[in-house]
Amino acid sequence: MLQQKSVHFNGLNGIRAICALAVVISHSSLSLTLAGIEAGRILGLAAYGVTAFFALSGFLITYLLIEEKTSHGRISVKKFYIRRMLRIWPLYFGYMLIAILLDIFVFHFTDFSSIGFYLFFFPNIPFSYEMVGMKTFVPIYLLGHFWSLGVEEQFYAFYPWLIKFFKKLFIVLISMFMLVLAIKLVTKFLSYKTANPFWYSWVDNTRFDVMAIGGLGAWFYKYRLPLVTQLVKSRIIQLLVTIIILLVLINMLEIPNSLAHMLVAGVTVMAIYYAHLFEKPYINLRNRYIDYLGKISFGIYVYHPVAIGFIALIMKDLAVSSLFKIPVFFISILLLTILFASLSYRYYENYFLKLKFRYAVVKSRD
Repeated sequence: MLQQKSVHFNGLNGIRAICALAVVISHSSLSLTLAGIEAGRILGLAAYGVTAFFALSGFLITYLLIEEKTSHGRISVKKFYIRRMLRIWPLYFGYMLIAILLDIFVFHFTDFSSIGFYLFFFPNIPFSYEMVGMKTFVPIYLLGHFWSLGVEEQFYAFYPWLIKFFKKLFIVLISMFMLVLAIKLVTKFLSYKTANPFWYSWVDNTRFDVMAIGGLGAWFYKYRLPLVTQLVKSRIIQLLVTIIILLVLINMLEIPNSLAHMLVAGVTVMAIYYAHLFEKPYINLRNRYIDYLGKISFGIYVYHPVAIGFIALIMKDLAVSSLFKIPVFFISILLLTILFASLSYRYYENYFLKLKFRYAVVKSRD
């Protein structure tokens, strides 16, 4: 029997932590008015944080499936789906129940007409309608961010089969990337011709191209490692990556939306390389505190709307200066979100994570 190979990428949890905190901060800035605070310039970090999550997910899932196929000669799609279900479904449906109860009894939200999309992993459809100002289907309050989880589940529905049955994964990933770009162009044209922007919004939000970039990053790491090492050491590449990160952080990445997300996905792959391959990375993502935040990052992402809703509800009638309100608002949301995620990870998710480990063909700490 082949010995199972353990996979671990240094700094991966650190990248997860940064992405999750970026989403929380960005969504908090979008919610300032709910707390009675006049909103200034909105931070656009959430969309890029989710893109980085997608690229990271595409990288890790691809690498683990390649390792499974290489080490064992085949891929167990059944075990893949069991692992994904045990990781995502308990928190997905558990939080959904909490959110609906809070919507009814605390936040008095009453429109649950789109609940079917959430139950069957298509929450990106009502989200896409909302993005273009169409009220055909209304996202459920506290569940709007589930759109990205729906995209991931849709990606998982077909992706392991591609790796299982096709030998030339590089060609598959390039083809998938090009196909998504072509569909985006077609739907943009159709949206313009029909004055219905939904189709382009839906395709644009379904970022399979970003996940393909993550997958390509894994393929290059696995089969072209000397080239990857050269890229990591290149001063020009390091400078470009730094510039893009700074432009994202100061909200100044002024390029077309799809191109921006592709760039962020590429930068995420490079960040994975840097964090894992550099002996002394520029930013240390390997300390225990940021590593822990990375471990609970799924919970941070899932629970943060509840923290925002509660803090906004408490603070909206406080007659104090915005200079006091704003830092208290952000800090309180961050602390409450981390508390929720920590309790969930320890007392709820851990049970399913231990079950998930039993179905791991390639052992991984990531």
